[in-house]
Amino acid sequence: MKTKLEVTLPGDPDRHFPIDTRAIVGKGPTADVSLDDSPGVSAQHFRIKLGPNDVDVRLAPGARPLTYEGRTFAGGAIPYGADFYLDGIRFACSKPKAQANNRVLPLLIACGVAIAGVIGLFLLNDVEETIAEEEEQEVVLFTEAPPCPQTDVAGAARRAVSLEKAAEAKRERYRYASHDGLDAGRLYAQAGKCYALAGDQASLARVDSVGRAWREQVMDEFRAARLRLRTAIQNNQTSAAMDAIAAIQVMLQGESLPYLAWLGAKERELTMDIARLEKEADKKF
Repeated sequence: MKTKLEVTLPGDPDRHFPIDTRAIVGKGPTADVSLDDSPGVSAQHFRIKLGPNDVDVRLAPGARPLTYEGRTFAGGAIPYGADFYLDGIRFACSKPKAQANNRVLPLLIACGVAIAGVIGLFLLNDVEETIAEEEEQEVVLFTEAPPCPQTDVAGAARRAVSLEKAAEAKRERYRYASHDGLDAGRLYAQAGKCYALAGDQASLARVDSVGRAWREQVMDEFRAARLRLRTAIQNNQTSAAMDAIAAIQVMLQGESLPYLAWLGAKERELTMDIARLEKEADKKF
């Protein structure tokens, strides 16, 4: 029997989703556990990874926060069977009873030094994988917008209009230069700061609404690109992984993010794998 993620929506019966080792919870085709009829859930809202004694939950950057034990929760270890929430949606991971009653220590003692060495190697690899995942998680594309560069009301009003027009122009170029999508989201946010300073509440509400929707769209597409990369790596699809890396690098061009260092290291690793495979293929002929 597999571990199951229990999901309860207000007024609905419990749903149970089997999980092997990890799962992406969200909505649409990019999610392993899709909650299409749940408002407030983004395309890839959070990731669940099963551990021996608890569940590691990681919130996607920009996603609405979860709640655990009455407090805002962005990620960490949660015991099996414990409830956590997204608004009114309840989540809990439950182990099969046979697995929950398993005891690792007596097995390690009985197996001896050789098996312990293998387990130690496995745990080391798992730690390294966790570190890599942590590096991936620290990707914040949209931070607090800088203040309006104008300090007087009239100047702020003029600058707000200029910034909004610049955001719209960047947005139009997004499909041809994906980094412009990030610029557009940031320009919308700064335009809102200027409209607020100018006292134009109607324009502030409009640009905030448009900008928020645009930033969510960009974040959803960024998460989908990262999921394509992880899936390609897990399935040993080297060519697809390289294509995914190239697409993400174009989107993040000029950014100062730790994730780009991880991405570059992964690209070099895959390049070496391709060279090794080509060399082995040449030997056959």
